[in-house]
Amino acid sequence: MFPRTVRALVRGQGRSAVWLLPVGLFAVWGVWFVQARITVYEPSVQARLEVHREVYAVDSPVEGRLVKTHVELHRKVSAGEVLFELAQEQEARQLAEAEALLKGQGPQLEAARAELEAEQSALQAQQERGTASADEARARLSEAEALARRALEEKTRTEQLWARQLVSESEWNQVRTELERVQAAEQAARAALARVKTDGTMQSTERRVRIAALRRDIAQLESAENVARATVERLREELERRVVRAPADGLLGETSSVRVGTQVKAGDRIATVVAGGDVRIVGQFSPATALGRVRAGQKARMKLEGFAWTEFGLAQATVVAVASEARDGLVRVELSVDEMPPGVPMEHGLQGTVDVAVEEATPLRLVLRALGRGIGGPARGRPLPSRAPGTLELSRGGG
Repeated sequence: MFPRTVRALVRGQGRSAVWLLPVGLFAVWGVWFVQARITVYEPSVQARLEVHREVYAVDSPVEGRLVKTHVELHRKVSAGEVLFELAQEQEARQLAEAEALLKGQGPQLEAARAELEAEQSALQAQQERGTASADEARARLSEAEALARRALEEKTRTEQLWARQLVSESEWNQVRTELERVQAAEQAARAALARVKTDGTMQSTERRVRIAALRRDIAQLESAENVARATVERLREELERRVVRAPADGLLGETSSVRVGTQVKAGDRIATVVAGGDVRIVGQFSPATALGRVRAGQKARMKLEGFAWTEFGLAQATVVAVASEARDGLVRVELSVDEMPPGVPMEHGLQGTVDVAVEEATPLRLVLRALGRGIGGPARGRPLPSRAPGTLELSRGGG
């Protein structure tokens, strides 16, 4: 009896355990369905690797006769390499004349500045000598005035004695004569002082006039030197403009048929330089899936034709620019290449498809979105799309 009871209980517990497994799996799937994050990719219609190129037009900067040309179609050139030259004989002669004129300005300026310095030194020395001469003349005048005062006193005293008949006539005449001589000496000393002052003023004025004239000449020479220097610089630039160089490294993508000896005009197109740049991915997307969803900064991946992604891997990229309008029914999207798979060359023209990660969403949201599109499609009279516009992939954080 007891063994039968145990076997019955065991059989009952086994049936309960069988139902626990699907319930647990359904619970795990439900959590993943509601909380997992799935990356949504928008696929391109087509994509290819392209070299981002810059095209530079090489025009004749001035009018002239072509004397040298190194323009050959599809020839590789380096930045600064001479492409063609224009005749420059007249400009070269003008430059030689301007350089000679500029060279002659230097010695003239140096001589004028030396003369000005000498005149300024002479003026200072003259002023010092004039001051000394005036002091000397002033001292002589003071001495003559003192002698004149003494002679006048002597004359007054002798005149009183002469009135009282105490001195002889000869003594009286001698005193008067001495007074006249001393007074004449005083007048001469006063005149000498005035002459010294006048001569000093005249000489100083003459030197100041010469100094002003020298300064004017120096200013004119400096102005002429500046004009000559500017003329030389202008003519050198003119000569340099007649030697046209390549603006960048690249290939001559277009050349004109002009030959040596041809007279060209300013602005005539001689060649174009096509400069190579970075390799970019250019993808063409459907407007319905790209506009408003694909934006700069989004990450992307590219599958290259001829290189199985299961063997070589995917190229990693970043969206750089998105066209605002469709052209020929497609939207152009440019992407920068972040990483190429090992063994895959980064060459212009490689074809493939690119997928841009536009968002992350839960499986529940994606199912609801798909149901909404499926229900809304026939109601608007449109057939359902053959495939969903977004490609789904589990993110690293998904279950």
